[in-house]
Amino acid sequence: MAMFQNTNYDVKMFGQTVTVPDADIAKVMYYIDCVCTVIEYDDNDIRRYRNYSNWRNMSDEEDKLIFILAATLSPDEFEDKVFFENNALCPNSSNQFYEIGQVKNQLLVVQSIVIGGRTRQVKKIMAYKSIWMQKNYYRPMQQLAYRFSPQGQREEAMRRAAISEACVIS
Repeated sequence: MAMFQNTNYDVKMFGQTVTVPDADIAKVMYYIDCVCTVIEYDDNDIRRYRNYSNWRNMSDEEDKLIFILAATLSPDEFEDKVFFENNALCPNSSNQFYEIGQVKNQLLVVQSIVIGGRTRQVKKIMAYKSIWMQKNYYRPMQQLAYRFSPQGQREEAMRRAAISEACVIS
């Protein structure tokens, strides 16, 4: 259980401003990267799914795997444990990372978290504004859920068929 108290924070912010491509899968990959920044999650091949700048290099199957991974790493698993919705802790951006060793009595943070039956060590925390989670998780996941639904798959197949018919090389 984690909680905020109404006292001053003596914490060390870290991180850098990044540009996330305007593609649902890239935003979800960025979300996964943020998750892996705050917890110890270094399973095989996870680095590839964190590299949101190379989102175009993912196959359709990898996109689906990223979607499933992000669903497994849902914000519900992290809220008030390592992710904290708190505008005051995000003075210059919509999210901000903090070194956990610098957190004093004002914030109680869990030492570890269980994901997929495995205990993961908490390395850092992330504060965010509501818009950050909407933009980088909820909206893209909603779009990807439709993309991978039977209706979305039929529409994608028709779109690709139309493109391939238009691109006849003679």
